[in-house]
Amino acid sequence: MQRFEGKVALVTGAASGIGRATAERLALEGARVVCADIQVEALEETAQKLREGGAEAVAQPCDVSDPEAVRAAVQTTVDRFGTLHVLCNIAGILHFENTHQVSLADWNKVLAVNLTGTFLMCQAAIPHLLETRGAIVNMSSTAALRAHPWTAAYSASKGGVLALSYELAIEYGQQGLRVNAVCPGAVTTPIQNAFRFPEGADTKLLERIMPFVGFQGPEQAANVIVFLASDEALHVNGSMVRIDGAMCT
Repeated sequence: MQRFEGKVALVTGAASGIGRATAERLALEGARVVCADIQVEALEETAQKLREGGAEAVAQPCDVSDPEAVRAAVQTTVDRFGTLHVLCNIAGILHFENTHQVSLADWNKVLAVNLTGTFLMCQAAIPHLLETRGAIVNMSSTAALRAHPWTAAYSASKGGVLALSYELAIEYGQQGLRVNAVCPGAVTTPIQNAFRFPEGADTKLLERIMPFVGFQGPEQAANVIVFLASDEALHVNGSMVRIDGAMCT
Protein backbone atom coordinates (compact mmCIF):
# COMPACT_ATOMS: atom_id res chain seq x y z
CA MET A 1 0.00 0.00 0.00
CA GLN A 2 1.05 3.58 -0.68
CA ARG A 3 -1.41 5.42 1.55
CA PHE A 4 1.05 8.24 2.27
CA GLU A 5 2.41 8.96 -1.18
CA GLY A 6 3.19 12.68 -1.32
CA LYS A 7 2.54 13.19 2.39
CA VAL A 8 4.82 14.36 5.19
CA ALA A 9 4.87 12.83 8.67
CA LEU A 10 6.57 13.86 11.91
CA VAL A 11 7.14 11.04 14.40
CA THR A 12 8.45 11.56 17.92
CA GLY A 13 10.10 8.75 19.83
CA ALA A 14 11.44 7.50 16.50
CA ALA A 15 14.78 6.25 17.84
CA SER A 16 13.35 2.95 19.03
CA GLY A 17 10.32 0.82 19.80
CA ILE A 18 6.89 1.85 18.57
CA GLY A 19 8.19 5.19 17.28
CA ARG A 20 10.78 3.55 15.05
CA ALA A 21 8.30 0.93 13.83
CA THR A 22 5.80 3.69 12.99
CA ALA A 23 8.38 5.72 11.09
CA GLU A 24 9.38 2.62 9.14
CA ARG A 25 5.79 1.79 8.21
CA LEU A 26 5.01 5.37 7.15
CA ALA A 27 8.12 5.46 4.97
CA LEU A 28 7.29 2.08 3.46
CA GLU A 29 3.93 3.50 2.41
CA GLY A 30 5.41 6.53 0.69
CA ALA A 31 5.65 9.21 3.38
CA ARG A 32 8.50 11.65 3.75
CA VAL A 33 9.36 11.31 7.43
CA VAL A 34 10.94 13.55 10.02
CA CYS A 35 12.15 11.37 12.87
CA ALA A 36 12.40 13.15 16.23
CA ASP A 37 13.91 11.88 19.46
CA ILE A 38 16.36 12.81 22.18
CA GLN A 39 18.56 9.75 21.50
CA VAL A 40 20.67 11.21 18.70
CA GLU A 41 22.70 8.19 17.61
CA ALA A 42 19.77 5.77 17.55
CA LEU A 43 17.65 8.42 15.84
CA GLU A 44 20.12 8.73 12.99
CA GLU A 45 20.10 4.94 12.66
CA THR A 46 16.33 5.07 12.15
CA ALA A 47 16.55 7.81 9.54
CA GLN A 48 19.39 6.07 7.74
CA LYS A 49 17.41 2.84 7.58
CA LEU A 50 14.49 4.71 6.04
CA ARG A 51 16.76 6.34 3.48
CA GLU A 52 18.31 3.01 2.57
CA GLY A 53 14.78 1.81 1.87
CA GLY A 54 14.31 4.63 -0.62
CA ALA A 55 12.40 7.09 1.57
CA GLU A 56 13.14 10.73 2.24
CA ALA A 57 13.89 10.91 5.95
CA VAL A 58 15.39 13.45 8.33
CA ALA A 59 16.73 12.92 11.84
CA GLN A 60 15.70 15.82 14.07
CA PRO A 61 17.03 15.72 17.66
CA CYS A 62 14.24 16.92 19.93
CA ASP A 63 13.39 16.95 23.61
CA VAL A 64 9.60 17.11 23.47
CA SER A 65 9.44 18.71 26.92
CA ASP A 66 11.39 21.73 25.60
CA PRO A 67 9.10 24.24 23.82
CA GLU A 68 11.94 25.66 21.71
CA ALA A 69 13.06 22.22 20.58
CA VAL A 70 9.48 21.32 19.69
CA ARG A 71 8.98 24.46 17.62
CA ALA A 72 12.29 23.79 15.87
CA ALA A 73 11.25 20.23 14.99
CA VAL A 74 7.98 21.36 13.44
CA GLN A 75 9.64 24.26 11.62
CA THR A 76 12.37 21.97 10.28
CA THR A 77 9.68 19.68 8.90
CA VAL A 78 7.87 22.49 7.12
CA ASP A 79 11.07 24.12 5.90
CA ARG A 80 12.40 20.85 4.49
CA PHE A 81 9.23 19.44 2.95
CA GLY A 82 6.94 22.45 2.65
CA THR A 83 4.02 20.99 4.56
CA LEU A 84 2.87 18.57 7.28
CA HIS A 85 0.10 15.99 7.08
CA VAL A 86 0.66 13.61 10.00
CA LEU A 87 1.91 13.96 13.57
CA CYS A 88 2.53 10.83 15.63
CA ASN A 89 3.30 11.62 19.27
CA ILE A 90 5.03 8.49 20.51
CA ALA A 91 7.90 9.77 22.67
CA GLY A 92 7.50 8.73 26.28
CA ILE A 93 9.18 7.57 29.45
CA LEU A 94 8.10 5.20 32.22
CA HIS A 95 9.11 5.14 35.87
CA PHE A 96 8.40 2.13 38.11
CA GLU A 97 8.29 2.80 41.84
CA ASN A 98 6.10 2.50 44.88
CA THR A 99 3.91 5.59 44.79
CA HIS A 100 4.80 6.72 48.31
CA GLN A 101 8.47 6.74 47.26
CA VAL A 102 8.11 8.68 43.99
CA SER A 103 10.03 11.96 44.11
CA LEU A 104 8.45 15.15 42.85
CA ALA A 105 11.30 15.45 40.34
CA ASP A 106 10.50 12.03 38.85
CA TRP A 107 6.78 12.81 38.79
CA ASN A 108 7.38 16.10 37.00
CA LYS A 109 9.79 14.55 34.50
CA VAL A 110 7.33 11.84 33.42
CA LEU A 111 4.49 14.32 33.02
CA ALA A 112 6.76 16.78 31.20
CA VAL A 113 7.68 14.24 28.53
CA ASN A 114 4.49 12.20 28.20
CA LEU A 115 1.76 14.80 28.68
CA THR A 116 3.29 18.25 28.27
CA GLY A 117 5.43 17.00 25.40
CA THR A 118 2.35 15.73 23.59
CA PHE A 119 0.60 19.05 24.18
CA LEU A 120 3.58 21.08 22.93
CA MET A 121 3.92 19.00 19.77
CA CYS A 122 0.22 19.29 19.01
CA GLN A 123 0.21 23.01 19.69
CA ALA A 124 3.13 23.66 17.34
CA ALA A 125 1.86 21.37 14.57
CA ILE A 126 -1.86 22.22 14.53
CA PRO A 127 -1.60 25.39 12.39
CA HIS A 128 0.14 23.38 9.66
CA LEU A 129 -2.15 20.36 10.02
CA LEU A 130 -5.22 22.56 9.63
CA GLU A 131 -3.89 23.64 6.23
CA THR A 132 -3.67 20.01 5.07
CA ARG A 133 -6.69 18.67 6.98
CA GLY A 134 -4.23 16.28 8.56
CA ALA A 135 -4.17 13.82 11.42
CA ILE A 136 -2.66 13.45 14.87
CA VAL A 137 -2.21 10.11 16.60
CA ASN A 138 -1.28 10.32 20.28
CA MET A 139 0.25 7.60 22.39
CA SER A 140 -1.78 6.85 25.48
CA SER A 141 -1.65 3.47 27.24
CA THR A 142 -3.72 0.77 28.84
CA ALA A 143 -2.41 2.37 32.04
CA ALA A 144 -4.96 5.12 31.35
CA LEU A 145 -7.77 2.56 31.29
CA ARG A 146 -6.99 0.04 33.99
CA ALA A 147 -4.90 0.18 37.12
CA HIS A 148 -1.22 -0.63 36.61
CA PRO A 149 0.84 -1.01 39.77
CA TRP A 150 3.88 1.17 40.47
CA THR A 151 3.27 3.62 37.62
CA ALA A 152 1.49 6.56 39.26
CA ALA A 153 3.11 9.30 37.17
CA TYR A 154 2.96 7.30 33.94
CA SER A 155 -0.69 6.35 34.43
CA ALA A 156 -1.64 9.94 35.23
CA SER A 157 0.24 11.26 32.20
CA LYS A 158 -1.36 8.77 29.83
CA GLY A 159 -4.81 9.51 31.20
CA GLY A 160 -4.09 13.14 30.43
CA VAL A 161 -3.01 12.29 26.88
CA LEU A 162 -6.29 10.48 26.32
CA ALA A 163 -8.32 13.43 27.61
CA LEU A 164 -6.25 15.87 25.54
CA SER A 165 -6.87 13.81 22.41
CA TYR A 166 -10.62 13.90 22.92
CA GLU A 167 -10.52 17.66 23.51
CA LEU A 168 -8.52 18.38 20.38
CA ALA A 169 -10.79 16.18 18.26
CA ILE A 170 -13.88 18.15 19.20
CA GLU A 171 -12.16 21.54 19.07
CA TYR A 172 -10.69 21.12 15.58
CA GLY A 173 -12.87 18.44 13.99
CA GLN A 174 -15.02 20.91 12.06
CA GLN A 175 -11.83 22.30 10.52
CA GLY A 176 -10.85 18.90 9.15
CA LEU A 177 -8.22 17.85 11.69
CA ARG A 178 -8.54 14.34 13.10
CA VAL A 179 -7.07 13.44 16.49
CA ASN A 180 -7.09 9.89 17.82
CA ALA A 181 -5.24 7.97 20.52
CA VAL A 182 -3.93 4.46 20.85
CA CYS A 183 -3.61 2.54 24.10
CA PRO A 184 -0.98 -0.17 23.74
CA GLY A 185 -0.38 -2.77 26.40
CA ALA A 186 1.93 -5.78 26.52
CA VAL A 187 4.03 -4.44 23.64
CA THR A 188 7.76 -5.12 23.71
CA THR A 189 9.68 -1.84 23.77
CA PRO A 190 12.84 -0.51 25.45
CA ILE A 191 10.57 0.97 28.15
CA GLN A 192 9.19 -2.45 29.01
CA ASN A 193 12.63 -4.03 28.86
CA ALA A 194 13.78 -1.64 31.58
CA PHE A 195 11.16 -2.91 34.05
CA ARG A 196 12.32 -3.75 37.55
CA PHE A 197 10.11 -4.67 40.50
CA PRO A 198 10.06 -1.97 43.18
CA GLU A 199 11.17 -2.83 46.68
CA GLY A 200 8.69 -5.15 48.40
CA ALA A 201 6.46 -5.44 45.31
CA ASP A 202 3.82 -8.16 45.18
CA THR A 203 4.50 -9.87 41.85
CA LYS A 204 0.94 -11.27 41.74
CA LEU A 205 -0.32 -7.77 40.95
CA LEU A 206 0.99 -8.20 37.41
CA GLU A 207 -1.25 -11.21 36.76
CA ARG A 208 -4.30 -8.99 36.32
CA ILE A 209 -2.79 -7.16 33.35
CA MET A 210 -1.28 -10.06 31.40
CA PRO A 211 -2.56 -10.59 27.83
CA PHE A 212 -3.78 -13.94 26.51
CA VAL A 213 -1.24 -14.11 23.71
CA GLY A 214 1.84 -12.76 25.44
CA PHE A 215 3.84 -9.67 24.58
CA GLN A 216 3.92 -8.59 20.93
CA GLY A 217 6.36 -6.53 18.89
CA PRO A 218 6.09 -2.77 18.32
CA GLU A 219 4.94 -3.28 14.73
CA GLN A 220 1.54 -4.36 16.08
CA ALA A 221 1.03 -0.88 17.52
CA ALA A 222 2.55 0.79 14.46
CA ASN A 223 0.03 -0.93 12.19
CA VAL A 224 -2.86 0.68 14.07
CA ILE A 225 -1.20 4.08 14.37
CA VAL A 226 -0.56 4.25 10.64
CA PHE A 227 -4.13 3.21 9.85
CA LEU A 228 -5.49 6.00 12.07
CA ALA A 229 -3.19 8.49 10.35
CA SER A 230 -4.31 7.41 6.88
CA ASP A 231 -7.25 8.49 4.73
CA GLU A 232 -8.78 5.06 5.33
CA ALA A 233 -9.69 6.40 8.78
CA LEU A 234 -11.27 9.66 7.58
CA HIS A 235 -14.39 8.98 9.64
CA VAL A 236 -12.44 8.05 12.77
CA ASN A 237 -11.96 11.07 15.02
CA GLY A 238 -11.86 11.44 18.78
CA SER A 239 -11.45 7.70 19.20
CA MET A 240 -9.28 5.47 21.35
CA VAL A 241 -8.02 2.11 20.10
CA ARG A 242 -6.65 -0.52 22.49
CA ILE A 243 -3.78 -2.68 21.29
CA ASP A 244 -3.45 -5.09 24.17
CA GLY A 245 -4.50 -8.66 23.41
CA ALA A 246 -7.64 -8.22 25.54
CA MET A 247 -5.69 -7.46 28.71
CA CYS A 248 -8.14 -4.66 29.58
CA THR A 249 -11.31 -6.54 28.62
